[in-house]
Amino acid sequence: MVNVPYAALKEMVYNIYISAGAVEEDARIVSDHLCDSNLLGHDSHGVMRTDSYIGTMKAGPSAERMETVRETPASAVINVHDALGMVAAKKAMDLAIDKAKSRTLGAVALYNCGHAGRMGTFPPQAAEEGMIGIVLLNGGSRFMHPFGGTSRRLPPNPIAIAVPRKHGEPLMLDMTVSVVAGGKITIKSARDQEMPEGWMIDSEGNPVTDPSAFYERESDTAVMPLGGFQFGHKGFGLGFMIDAIAGGLSWAGCSRDEPTRGGSGIVMIVMKIEDFIDLDTYTEEIEYMVEWVKSSNRLPGVDEIYVPGEFEAHSRAQRLKEGIPIEEKTWNRLVEVAESYRVVAPEV
Repeated sequence: MVNVPYAALKEMVYNIYISAGAVEEDARIVSDHLCDSNLLGHDSHGVMRTDSYIGTMKAGPSAERMETVRETPASAVINVHDALGMVAAKKAMDLAIDKAKSRTLGAVALYNCGHAGRMGTFPPQAAEEGMIGIVLLNGGSRFMHPFGGTSRRLPPNPIAIAVPRKHGEPLMLDMTVSVVAGGKITIKSARDQEMPEGWMIDSEGNPVTDPSAFYERESDTAVMPLGGFQFGHKGFGLGFMIDAIAGGLSWAGCSRDEPTRGGSGIVMIVMKIEDFIDLDTYTEEIEYMVEWVKSSNRLPGVDEIYVPGEFEAHSRAQRLKEGIPIEEKTWNRLVEVAESYRVVAPEV
């Protein structure tokens, strides 16, 4: 592993995109997103994905490719035309916030959207405006098996939610309904590590621990739904309903062999708190809940109970101080990409 200073890493990735022909807005949004994902401890959605967005960067400004195909004062459906998903998702959340300010609720759906990265990036945009933000995605490729089945049928279908609080950063939940995101498996492969039992099974229900099987044995392996063999009906059921909302409302299409418009539909929902209750009263309630939960007796060896979003805050503080840890295989590839665009990599 190498440790790379956060600011230097972000400048490097940004310069790669600019040198590859990206416009400033696209390069800034995507480089911030990737490096912030590493900063917050979500390496699976970080700089290991840098080169996968370069081709889309070269196709022109993402904002100019976004087409609104249906709109009301409270909602919109946008055809992204395969532009950068991170750029489209950020703009969609901004639009949902604007609609919620005047209509209490705002909802924006995206389809034909490029990979939008870590869904947890977007709900805090609403929370910082004193609102509740929710993101649903039927995406991430269809690699999760249904409860009771063994074939790949659903994506990990993440859900992300953020709410404001009186003291500290917004509470933020960002989770897949599969036991693990695909990127976590990629990380295991990059680090030459086996997967734990309970992540994947083969067509007969046997555990699979070799991460290469995720890509090389698509026909006879699948990632398990959250809850595993015993309680996987919960992860599967939640994933199924997210698919119905995000796939159905966005025009992308729900999961099947060939979804209507390719799948990967996103629905962003924003709720204006002050149209329900005074914001100060709401955030006080959040603090009461945080304090109550943290007052629980702890298991042996547990120093602190984390509420949603605190893991990321702790990771940010540590990695700003110590640098971003990156496995050598990923770093060497990133340096190779940088050199191909005549970008100087920082010394590590």
